[in-house]
Amino acid sequence: MWFPESVARYVVLATLLGVAGCGFQLRGTEAGGLESLNIIGVSAAPLTSKSFRQALEDRDVQIVPAGAGVISVHMLDERSHRRSVATTDVFDAAEYELRLELDVSISRGENFLLEDATLVSQRVYAVDSGNLSGSYEEQALLLSDMRVNLAEQLIRRVNFLAVPAP
Repeated sequence: MWFPESVARYVVLATLLGVAGCGFQLRGTEAGGLESLNIIGVSAAPLTSKSFRQALEDRDVQIVPAGAGVISVHMLDERSHRRSVATTDVFDAAEYELRLELDVSISRGENFLLEDATLVSQRVYAVDSGNLSGSYEEQALLLSDMRVNLAEQLIRRVNFLAVPAP
């Protein structure tokens, strides 16, 4: 009875290797047909807009002035929250939840494609009361990662809305 089991394992392994080797890629990771974009309200979310600009540069998307037919991303506000989600036996915080919210609107010329949407990124991290500087560094790294995540979410929204309706 060992033969069918080992054959099944080899079939599963061969299938996984085939999928990994064929260039399989998740949808929505490219900028699609987006070639140019305008960004408004950079001062409302300076660090997230920097991550957004970097993500656009990585996809060879030009940042251009506003004009007719140009898609504009309006960054309206950015908020971050931190709350305790777990405590230790002496009631110190053991885990925190970070939440980063970005309010945006997307328009093409004078027409709004998306108005007053809120993009959210959340992470939970453990706090080491014996190494507070390490916990602070971890929080800073998570916030940076969350800003990149918000930039990716925003690019996916723009790609979806940039496609003309059939």
